[in-house]
Amino acid sequence: MYVRLRQIHLYCSFILMAFVVMYFITGYVLTRGNLFGKASETSTTRTASVDASKLSATPNEPAFAAALQTQLDIHGQRNEGKRLKNGTWQFKYFRPGVLTEVNLAVDLKSATVKEQRLGWQRIMVGFHRLHGYGGGALYNLWAFFYDLASAAMIVFAITGVLLWYRMVKNHKPGFILLACSLAFTLATIAYLKLLP
Repeated sequence: MYVRLRQIHLYCSFILMAFVVMYFITGYVLTRGNLFGKASETSTTRTASVDASKLSATPNEPAFAAALQTQLDIHGQRNEGKRLKNGTWQFKYFRPGVLTEVNLAVDLKSATVKEQRLGWQRIMVGFHRLHGYGGGALYNLWAFFYDLASAAMIVFAITGVLLWYRMVKNHKPGFILLACSLAFTLATIAYLKLLP
């Protein structure tokens, strides 16, 4: 059992290494953005015709945003559409480094597509904030590996505690650290829940 725990612990560390390093680097760019200069940004706008007959759902349904994305050849994670005061529908699609905003005409026959291409700093921040599925095959693969890394982190911690418990005779310092860690986590959750 001890050998098996060590193997699991080791394999989890391999899964985690790339993602933890990436998360640190992108998080550093996020929190210390001023050290890396101002991010560049370019913007293009185009008008596109839309075939409303191929949009099988109503604009407020997720399937509509997906069909519109395919028709306009836009990549990234989509959000649900929202109706603006002038009656047009707005959809946003995001992938690291690119934010695309689509304003669909009231008659659903034409759209204005505005694409913002962001500098490398914003790309790093985008990687840091990636979450969820629904942005295409590559995006979903990335999200899957994020989930895999999260599961590996949990297994890594559990196997680490089990190995520690088996190898160390004096458990008191370890239990104190575990208690402090748990208390800090619970206190943070309680604090955030009690905020007005």
